[in-house]
Amino acid sequence: MTIPRQIGPESGPRTALPDYGRSSATVERMVSDLRRGAGAKRRSGRKVRALFPAAATRDTALRAIVSALLLGGALIAAVAIALLLATVEDGRSPGTGLLIVLFALGSCGLLLLLLGLRFGAVALATARSRVEISEDGLYVVGAFRSRSVAWQDIHAVESRVVHPVHWLTAALRLRDGSRVLMPAFDRHIWTYGQPSGQDIRALRIELRRYEQAGRRPF
Repeated sequence: MTIPRQIGPESGPRTALPDYGRSSATVERMVSDLRRGAGAKRRSGRKVRALFPAAATRDTALRAIVSALLLGGALIAAVAIALLLATVEDGRSPGTGLLIVLFALGSCGLLLLLLGLRFGAVALATARSRVEISEDGLYVVGAFRSRSVAWQDIHAVESRVVHPVHWLTAALRLRDGSRVLMPAFDRHIWTYGQPSGQDIRALRIELRRYEQAGRRPF
């Protein structure tokens, strides 16, 4: 026995029961779409945790001020050299004493210029640097460039790396022997004697978990 879904003449049918065939197909299609959406979300929504400098705002302002003062000192030295050279009469060479003063001013000006550029670069690095931890590895952002490093390429996390620009900082030592600096962990001179912070230990724990389990740490 079948139950008709329509009652009445062909010219004006009235639906008595819904079309369960179409409804079932619609539900199945909705469930399928939801499953595909959940799978896409799992693929695209990777767990990411970011590590930043401990006091980014304070350190950026401090290093920017130091950079401005040093660059200002270099400019003053350059102006002083130009004024001293202007005192030399035409056709005559500067004396020995003036040459010594010019050499001293030039050396100080060059040193101040290099230090000012260094502090400016480190201030920029402090403002934008970070280290993102994901299931695939680390994404290291520096002052001028960024780099992605896979977990299997990392051999160790070093916390006391000496660099000519960043001075004492942290880095990733890769299996090919190269290093990837992490400017987010640049240290002040008054913190050189202190042990590494919790963020460095967290990176080492994640790396050790990956090595022990032989899989991604997430």
